[in-house]
Amino acid sequence: MTPQSNRLKQGLLLIALALSLFWLTTLAAVAQVAAAAPFVSAAEVVASPQAAALASEFVESRPAASQTGAAHRPPNTDTLSYWYGATYRTPFILKPGTFQPADIQRNSLEYKHADTWALGYNFVDLMLAKSDMSESASGGGDGATEAYLTIRSGFGMNQISRTRAFEFGPIRNVALEVGANLQTKNSEFAPSERTLYFGPNFETRMSKGCFKVGLHLRKEWVHEGTLGKVANYDPNFNIEPSWLIPFTIGKAHLTYFGFADYNTPKSKDTFGTETVSEFLIRSAVSVDVGALIFKRAQLVELNGGLWYWLNEYGKPGSQPGSTQTTPIIGLTFHLDGGRSARGK
Repeated sequence: MTPQSNRLKQGLLLIALALSLFWLTTLAAVAQVAAAAPFVSAAEVVASPQAAALASEFVESRPAASQTGAAHRPPNTDTLSYWYGATYRTPFILKPGTFQPADIQRNSLEYKHADTWALGYNFVDLMLAKSDMSESASGGGDGATEAYLTIRSGFGMNQISRTRAFEFGPIRNVALEVGANLQTKNSEFAPSERTLYFGPNFETRMSKGCFKVGLHLRKEWVHEGTLGKVANYDPNFNIEPSWLIPFTIGKAHLTYFGFADYNTPKSKDTFGTETVSEFLIRSAVSVDVGALIFKRAQLVELNGGLWYWLNEYGKPGSQPGSTQTTPIIGLTFHLDGGRSARGK
């Protein structure tokens, strides 16, 4: 059996699994409606201690007391974060005179917005990353600069049906999610990614925080400058869990948050190499230093975490720089000055 047929078979099986889960969820919801499930308002569905987490993949938590009340929808959240890591890697960015991957220092600014509305949620993440000279800009003289935009919007089936029909077992809600990833970088390779996402997102029951799993069909295009070609990849399958778990240690309020991505192979790249499955996880623990020092919750947080990427961009492990393990540290500033955490 050829690699292409193996990849097609794997993709079809994963797509069938995603569709089966979605339709099983829908059939269970229909059965519950047929059994006279009570109607509730959209505001009541989204009003919960976890509603702020529903709005994003890893937006910081809110005190449960501020989210109660059937008529209350969680406030929008806007944050600005600074991140630093010293051991990032990019495929084929090498130490001078060797075939060994270079460790790249990057300073990054990240803006995140999350909101809920009557029928669902929206999430936007814009990351601006500046590399050191280990990954130089095209033409040299400075490190490369990258912009990466992530967009997700979900339409909650409970909200659309105006029932709690999609709340059963470990599932709290099911959303039909659409999204896109957009990227550009001024390195020699000059990648320019455009990726679309579509599929169900399952939110599980949590006493505190939120854990969700997205099952997406994915379609990616990448223009690269080395050969001046566009990689028009085959549609593939994506599993995208995300989580937010608040906890306390003494008087310190902390949150464990993050996301992961698993992508199946997506055909050959512009160099004719077969891509492989890739796995990415970015997770961190934040401590609310604003609450500790200034007695103002959700003002500023100190973050420490890890960025791990296996087979980056679908490149096999035999290619240098295709795997990275990067400790990261950062600060997050809430642009509303902590007002939403105080219920104002």
